[in-house]
Amino acid sequence: MTFAMGLVGCGGMGRRHVLGMKKLQAVGHLNFDLVAVCDIFPANGEKLADQAGELLGKRPQVFTDFEAMQRSMKLDGLIVTTTPETHTDVALKAFAAGMDVLAEKPITLTVAEGVNLVQAAEQAGRVLAVAENYRRDPINRLGKALVDSGAIGRPYLATQASSSSGEFVVITPWRHRKDRGGIVIDMGVHYTDILEFYLGPIESVFGMSAIVDAERKDAQGGLHPADAEDLSVGVMRFSSGALVNWLLNMAGRGEGLFSRVIYGTGGSLNIPGDRLGKPLGLVQRQAGKDVPIPVEELLKLVPDFALDATTAALFGSERLTRYDLAWADIDANLLGIEQADFVQAVIDHRQPEVTGAMGLRSLALVFGLLEAERLGRTVTLDEVLQRRDLPYELDIVKGLQA
Repeated sequence: MTFAMGLVGCGGMGRRHVLGMKKLQAVGHLNFDLVAVCDIFPANGEKLADQAGELLGKRPQVFTDFEAMQRSMKLDGLIVTTTPETHTDVALKAFAAGMDVLAEKPITLTVAEGVNLVQAAEQAGRVLAVAENYRRDPINRLGKALVDSGAIGRPYLATQASSSSGEFVVITPWRHRKDRGGIVIDMGVHYTDILEFYLGPIESVFGMSAIVDAERKDAQGGLHPADAEDLSVGVMRFSSGALVNWLLNMAGRGEGLFSRVIYGTGGSLNIPGDRLGKPLGLVQRQAGKDVPIPVEELLKLVPDFALDATTAALFGSERLTRYDLAWADIDANLLGIEQADFVQAVIDHRQPEVTGAMGLRSLALVFGLLEAERLGRTVTLDEVLQRRDLPYELDIVKGLQA
């Protein structure tokens, strides 16, 4: 039986997903057919369809109206790569039409919408997956295996810090608009997801934030208004008791920064930037001294570690400590892994690796950092998920209604 896939949102992210499909096809792991694409801008749809036709050998039908697409074709699944404020409407229509959904992150514009969408998927009996790619990186897979093996003892602290981008537009201008989510949320959900991937659930957060650049400059020198926060600092506490030191500076000038380190009672694990292929740095505490462990020794510490079949096919090995690929190829590989997992979850009647509920947690944690400053206190994740009158989210809702 052929799994018929549609895709809504044929801009840059949609085209990146097609590159992921090509990677899957090349290693014999493409488990669906892209049969239809939709975008309100006809040129975007035609461009993506042409790309798919060239790369996949079959050109999907093009639509400018989602409802027209679902009336015309029987689709099993839908990849949603539109901007966040449209995710809920598109996904609800897909559920009503009997489709399962893979939504790009962040899952929705607001936490309240995310709660409603997760509930709607459950009520409809549909799979809702969130496209979260950093955790799929083979280096992060190995890193988690090392942490889980006890290689650094009991984890008690993690750092997640980055500084980059300066005054420039990050990918597209809408990512700097509060009514589209904002760059701290757009990037932050990657990092809240990877923190929970490594160390389990986070239960409480506190943060402060700022808007450093009220305008952003594009590649042509044009200026775009920016009303969403581009600097976030904070702390978090895991259910285990471990703490997180958080910095997300999307207005960073000067020296760039990326640091993700997990400290445990038996050492530390220095985790490189995602989608780079660089090796992990493990230091173990042995007899009161800190001993760096050679990269070639890491796999000996996790003898049962192996990548899943799709990841191994794309990256060339079940067990690796580094890889050397172009960034575009790495990105496409990880998107392909997301897609293959989503479709296989539907076929096997199981949950995808990143469920809607997990994507909602990632979103709620970043909102928690932003809400905490408004409230002047630490907030719990449960509080963010259960309340609908938190001030930061209310500002967004009021802005949309104005």
